Amino acid sequence: MKQIVLVFLLLIPSYALAKEAANAALLSQNVSTQANQTPTQTEPTVVKWGTDVWPNYTNRDGTGFYHELLSAIYSEPQYSLRVDYFPWQRTLKNLATGEIDLTGSLPKSASFYQSKWPVINEDINVVLLNDDALNSDYLSSNVGAYRAGYEDDVFYAALPKSAKGVPVESAEQALALLKKGKVDYFVDLRSIITPLMDKEQTDQGSLVKVRTIGRYKLYWSFAYNEQGKRLKRHFDDQIEILRSNGVLQSMYEKYNLELPVKE
Repeated sequence: MKQIVLVFLLLIPSYALAKEAANAALLSQNVSTQANQTPTQTEPTVVKWGTDVWPNYTNRDGTGFYHELLSAIYSEPQYSLRVDYFPWQRTLKNLATGEIDLTGSLPKSASFYQSKWPVINEDINVVLLNDDALNSDYLSSNVGAYRAGYEDDVFYAALPKSAKGVPVESAEQALALLKKGKVDYFVDLRSIITPLMDKEQTDQGSLVKVRTIGRYKLYWSFAYNEQGKRLKRHFDDQIEILRSNGVLQSMYEKYNLELPVKE
């Protein structure tokens, strides 16, 4: 019996050493496994933005109000914002087919998801050489110009349906036609006309007149699919944050724009 007890006592240290060695080997294996694992990185959500080129909003060099606004809302690393420039009618077609995720901005429309609040709320201006004759009869009986794609959104939003209009590629082209007598007036948004008129006043004096004839509310618009719905929700959430911390107000002031009130 004494011999059995003695053998048992001799085996205890060996068992303890073997267990300790096994635990150490297991710990080393876990550390090695963790070291060799590559941390999982979530790929950013690609946001496909399509737009026309508008001075002060979407300049091709990546500057302008819309560029700054979207960069703040869909920021890295969560999002990867990609912009492509198209004529406005093609932009709308691409949004309808889901080839792009979003664009800005549109009047109220049931064809797309749209931002909770308007992003643009500004005057519609008419530019002409003789404002003495400006009235609804003059506008409806003479020929006006408007930027292509804005026939319903701007031109007929402020003018009678009987008004006759011709599409042009830019406000600069409309102004050139006006001064050549090819059109009697042209219609566009205040934010488009103001910088053009600032240069015109410097170059030509005060020959060109600008008058306000309407008001315009525009909403950021998203493809009518699940991606568009998610991006719209994020847009609305971020607008609230930017509004509450004062960043949105500063952004609008920087571009001489009116911050729309909540409806």
